[in-house]
This record gives sequence, structure tokens and C-alpha cells, in this order.
Amino acid sequence: MALEGSLRDFDLFSLFNMIKIQGKSGTLVLSRGQEFVKVFFDQGEIVGCDSNQVRMEDRVGAMLVRLGRLTGDELLTVVKVQRQTLKRMGTLLLESGKVAPQDLQDALFNQAMAIIYRTFRWMEGDYRFEAMLPMDLDREHFPPIPVDTVLMEAARIQDEWPEVQKRLPAMEVPLAQTEQARAMHLDIHQDLSGILEGQNASMTGSSGLTHEQETVLTYFAETQSIQDALQISRYEELDTCKTIADLLEMGLLAVARGEVSRAQRPWISAIPQIHEMEEEQAPSPLLWPLLAALILLPLLLYVPHARGSLNMNLASLQPVDVRAVPDLSTRLRQAWALRLAQPRDGGLGLSEALGIPLGLDRNPVGDLLRLPDPMLHPPPPVAPPPATAQPAPAPAVPAS
Repeated sequence: MALEGSLRDFDLFSLFNMIKIQGKSGTLVLSRGQEFVKVFFDQGEIVGCDSNQVRMEDRVGAMLVRLGRLTGDELLTVVKVQRQTLKRMGTLLLESGKVAPQDLQDALFNQAMAIIYRTFRWMEGDYRFEAMLPMDLDREHFPPIPVDTVLMEAARIQDEWPEVQKRLPAMEVPLAQTEQARAMHLDIHQDLSGILEGQNASMTGSSGLTHEQETVLTYFAETQSIQDALQISRYEELDTCKTIADLLEMGLLAVARGEVSRAQRPWISAIPQIHEMEEEQAPSPLLWPLLAALILLPLLLYVPHARGSLNMNLASLQPVDVRAVPDLSTRLRQAWALRLAQPRDGGLGLSEALGIPLGLDRNPVGDLLRLPDPMLHPPPPVAPPPATAQPAPAPAVPAS
């Protein structure tokens, strides 16, 4: 039996904690409007995550681009091969030799955590837990994630997110570097390898900024909104927003004025070409009319138009030619049922209406209402049988 309800009555922290304590295996489906998220559990640990509205930046290939492990051109090449072979993106990346297994694990982990952490910020929605797991889970490249790790990070995000939001403008407001930021010499341009590997992200360089602040500042080399910057950030959403808030307070970022053009993505033309490929492979508008014709044509050719009755017993469209005659016991049960259902005429009218001929002008089952009621007229008592005389015992014979 599936467990389901509303997130207003049973929040995600309680759901994840219950699944962990009971060591359950199955799929937790979270829905809000047209969006749903699936979290897969095995023995109380997270072994996968999926969403019907996963943003492009959270997909495996794009996540690897964000982490600096793959270029946009390499991603586009792999996507073309995937369209032809229908293989997993992770399998193709490993076969191409462009990505190491550890890089793929990092991308899958970051993608799952990005989906789950955004779900923990839902204020309403529904949940449903089913004790079933899909067979195609990528267990080789997705090691189980302890629920405690997710709950601790989700609690931190929920605590800090309201304060970070107060320090930021709306997500759609475009931001740009100030003159002070453009005049700075950033260490990120001198040592890209350390940045891509995430080394010394919190250390302060010669510019007075940490590597994380320098990295986020480069996202606004072209004017764009916070929402667009989150799509290319290699850091978690909360950490990226905190860094943007710090840069705004330092005077290195400011709200852009006037007309703003959408910024180019780091992987250049990969995403637009991917969208064009998806549009080219959309189903033809003749698909549904052709399917309807294939379904209706056999029906029109199969049903004879000159005959009107249908054989409902065989559940087919072929007219009936043979009527099955029930045996004697079946006819007797039908007679009893008709008599009980319509005792006035013995069920004859009901028999004609239902098409169950009795074969006689009356019901062979007698009318029980004409018999005396045994409760009102008890039968006379039965007289006991007359006593019979017992024979006299024989006299005893003395012993000689």
C-alpha cells in the first residue's frame, strides 16, 4: 500500500527521516502543480534522483561543463551520438575518454543535490511513496548518499536562504560589473587549473577576493541576471547567491540600467544547436491521424453492416449466430431467482424482459407464499407412541 499525503501535514524532513529509520526501499514522488521530483531510496539511502523539469544546467553533460571537466563542443558531439544510439549520457562520456569515472560521479551527485535542495524549499505540494524501484538506475556511477548528509545541508540552506534573499534583488534583475571590478587584475586569469579543480577556493588572492568570489565575478563579464548566473555557476545555488550578495555590497556588482542583451553561455552554441536537434526530431503532425486511421480501418472492415445484433458473450463485434442453452440445473436456478425476484407472476414478465425464456407458461418453482407460514401456524404436536407391556422375567433355576 502506497504512502501519500500533503507536504503541509508531513514535511520533507520527516519523510526523509522516516525512510532512513525504517530502511525503506522505493520511490518518493514529490509533486507541485505540473512539476514532480522522484527520489529513489534503497535500504534508507538515496540512490538516484530525477525531475520532469530539470534545468539544462543540472543535466549531466552541462554539469560537467560547469565543473570545467568538459567543453561545450565536446558536449555537443556526445549529444549527437546519444541521439543516434540512445545510450546513457554518462556511458557515452566514459566511452569517449573525455570524462573520468570520478568526474561523472561528481556530476551526478551535484545534479541530484541541486534538485533535492530546491525541493526542500517547497512550501506546499504532495508526496507519494511506492515500494518500487526502476530497473535502470545507474548504481555504478551513483554511490548511495546517506540521508543525514542531505538533511544537514538542507537544514543549513533553509536557515540561511531567507537572509540571503534579503540581500539580493529579484532573480530576474540584470547585474553587471562596475568600473572598479573591470579595473581589477584577478588571479583566476593566471591559474585556471586550480580554479577548475576547486583548490583554495576560500583563500584570498592578490585582488583581495577569494577564488570563489573571483569565479562568480567573471560570470558577470557580460550583463546577466542572477538566474542566468546560477545556470553557469559551478557552486551550489545558496553559495553562489551569497557570493553575489557579497560582491554587491563590495561595490563590484551593480544593477544594470537600460537595454540588456542575454549573455552568451560558456559552451557557446552547444545549447541552441541541441534545441534545434530536438525540434528537428519532433513527431510529424501526420502521426496521430495515421494512428487513428490504422485503428478505425480494421473496425470498419470487420463489422458487417447488414446485421445489427452483437455477440456480447464473446466480447467481439461479430454478430451472434449460436445461442447457448443452459443445462437443467442452471434453468432451475434461474427459475428460483425469477420466482424470488417477482413472486406475483412467478417471474414471467422479468424473464421476457431479460430474454431468459423458461420454456413453459408458468414457473416450474411453486409459489411459496401460498404455503402456510410455519411461524404463524405451528404443526400439531406428535403423540408419543403407546407403551408396550414388558415380558415377565423367567424364574430362576436352582443350582444342582
